[in-house]
Amino acid sequence: MSVSSEVRSPGLLRTVFLSSSAFMLVIAIVASPKEAFDASIQGLDIWWKIVFPALLPFLMLSQMLTAFGFTHALGVLLEPLMRRLFKLPGQSGFALAVGMCGGFPAAADAVSRLVKDQQMTARQAVIIAAAAHFANPMMILLVVGGAFLQQPAAGYFLLMIHWISGWIAAAVGIRLLPLSRKELAQNKAQTAENQPSPVPPAPQKSSIVSRMLLAAREAHSRDARGFGKLLGDTVSQAVQTLMLTGGYIIVFAVLIRLLSIYLTPGFSAALWPSVLELHLGTYHISKTLLAPAILMAFLAGALGWGGLCSHLQVSSMLKTAIPGLQSMLFFVFVRLGHGLTAFVLTLWLWEPFSRATTEVSATWQTVAIKNSDSLFSWAFRYSSDSASTLQVIWSALPAAVVGFAILLGVMISLSGLTLWINRHFSR
Repeated sequence: MSVSSEVRSPGLLRTVFLSSSAFMLVIAIVASPKEAFDASIQGLDIWWKIVFPALLPFLMLSQMLTAFGFTHALGVLLEPLMRRLFKLPGQSGFALAVGMCGGFPAAADAVSRLVKDQQMTARQAVIIAAAAHFANPMMILLVVGGAFLQQPAAGYFLLMIHWISGWIAAAVGIRLLPLSRKELAQNKAQTAENQPSPVPPAPQKSSIVSRMLLAAREAHSRDARGFGKLLGDTVSQAVQTLMLTGGYIIVFAVLIRLLSIYLTPGFSAALWPSVLELHLGTYHISKTLLAPAILMAFLAGALGWGGLCSHLQVSSMLKTAIPGLQSMLFFVFVRLGHGLTAFVLTLWLWEPFSRATTEVSATWQTVAIKNSDSLFSWAFRYSSDSASTLQVIWSALPAAVVGFAILLGVMISLSGLTLWINRHFSR
């Protein structure tokens, strides 16, 4: 009886399944070494020429701002908005803004640091990681819109759909899967513990500016690292995070190639990439012969889903910060909702958008990047175009940082409006 129950235990079955899958993957690599090598080079190109330069500044920026107490001060400002929308502490607004402007690895890194700094609970971390799971805007605008589709206006459309559908999916997910009373009580208790110690007398009369400065000062004093030490730690930790991301991308690039060869040789080339890896998925979808509205809808859905590779990256980062984390079901639920919402919104809005921007997109087409039949011809080429790709991404960095600042300003304004409404209409 005990042996039978042991054999049927989920943990043992999962171990057998994973070990068998790994063994079959090794056999497939040995049987097709050239295809596996080409796929690994393709994954390395994606990571080195797009992911690494686009994410490194945001990873360093988020870590330094957290160490200097900026996220704590921002949490005081964003508390009304984040409590109203997501029932989360205000500090989570910083992770949300980082995710929208820097992509999901930067968001997951910011969330893990907020957890390590005891600014949110494990359940709150999963919620905000799901809400902040966005593709990098540079990837959507430059790679998908400019290189794959040859239509920059489509990149802006996909970015807006991507952001709006992500907010909708996260808000709906929290309403459909609310926290239990026990979790709400734990969240309130931890939020109270993480608030800066009040300066007597009468902390209620202190202005929001003084509470911001007090929160930032206390956080910076707890960190207590000098600028030189902080800069060195920031660079090493950011590169370590990006190495983890690169490993996932390369492994999944090989896995996608082998699955396409041995498991589904007669199916569409976009099947496995769109499910497993974001960059490869958007490329193969963009080359599929579909009606424009359907094509854009599938692209938006793939961007919202994000790929299993990105899910595992976020899970790995969160479990490093939260050793006892067991379930990521809420995260997967929001990702499905994000993909479906983006698919439906794109089907609904693409035709009127394309009609409204016909003249503009025709003008932009004349200066768009010329297409080539080789895979990732513009973004992932071995020649001198590699340097030009990095130059394009780095030249877009100031605009991305300005966009990040504008986004924070908009969120702070919405939070102030929420606070004003609460004070005047809750009486």
